[in-house]
Amino acid sequence: MKINHESKGRPAEKKLVTIVVYKKPTGKKHYLLTTESEIDEVLSNSKRKPLIPNNYEIVDMGIGESFIEKFKEQYNIK
Repeated sequence: MKINHESKGRPAEKKLVTIVVYKKPTGKKHYLLTTESEIDEVLSNSKRKPLIPNNYEIVDMGIGESFIEKFKEQYNIK
């Protein structure tokens, strides 16, 4: 007799995707970062190895996959 444990309990939650548009300090080109980290981790200056270096300019941020297409169109990101 095989017991299926997958159906018991609460289903696993999907992590929210954080979308960040940033620019390097020497250029005009916009870049898109997609991560499952929280916004606080992206903005944190005290991390030893931040996701986006401190000298980069964060232009726009959003939570959810719907922002990917919106930011690509708005900032001409391919």
